[in-house]
Amino acid sequence: MTESIIINTNVLLFDLDGTLVDSTAAVEKTWENQVNQHNQEFPDKFIDLPTLLNVSHGSRTIETFTAYFPELKADRDSVYAWEMGIVQNYGHLGKAINGSVQTLETLNEKNIPWAIVTSANPDLAAFWLDKLFHGVKKPDVFITASDVSKGKPDPEGYCTAFERLKKVYNLDGSSKGVVFEDAPAGIKAGVNGGFTVVGIASTFPKEVLLQAGATYVVEDFTKVKINQSGETVQLVLEIL
Repeated sequence: MTESIIINTNVLLFDLDGTLVDSTAAVEKTWENQVNQHNQEFPDKFIDLPTLLNVSHGSRTIETFTAYFPELKADRDSVYAWEMGIVQNYGHLGKAINGSVQTLETLNEKNIPWAIVTSANPDLAAFWLDKLFHGVKKPDVFITASDVSKGKPDPEGYCTAFERLKKVYNLDGSSKGVVFEDAPAGIKAGVNGGFTVVGIASTFPKEVLLQAGATYVVEDFTKVKINQSGETVQLVLEIL
């Protein structure tokens, strides 16, 4: 059963993988291959795949490498090469989250401030946008793993994007932001930054997203309607 609620805000901040892009199958297949290889080579240091997936979604790859795969090189080039393997091997599995293309087109048409804040590297993020959002103007602010010193759940990425958008659109200090996220790490980043967080139930169930701190949860972007009055953006959500 759903109910409708209204949020008034000024800025919209979006995660990419799992939020705008349904890349879960591609990402999880890549992690599954890595875990299987690790467990064969290091049976005394067994990694449980479901446990790893729970923490890897929304986190930067370099942090997952450091925590679980000490045998892997965690320098920038090695991590980038591993991430690009996701799309080289399984890019065909990716698809746009329902309603996401139309949502971004609406934001551009109405000149509403929005940004992407992703834990992916710039090339991986660009691949998904070019493949699935062809023709959609990219946002004025685009934060990737290369732009932050600390990944989610640290709020650095979202706070940086918010401040940059305020400057680009000349918004005052009372401006508010809403974060859209699909994973606990990203939701915590939004909460830690002081934002209202809307969970997208594409990767994790509603209960997990609410437990992580999401204010509301929606099925996808077909459940999000956008209205505008001056600098105020009104979101009408059909929440789960």
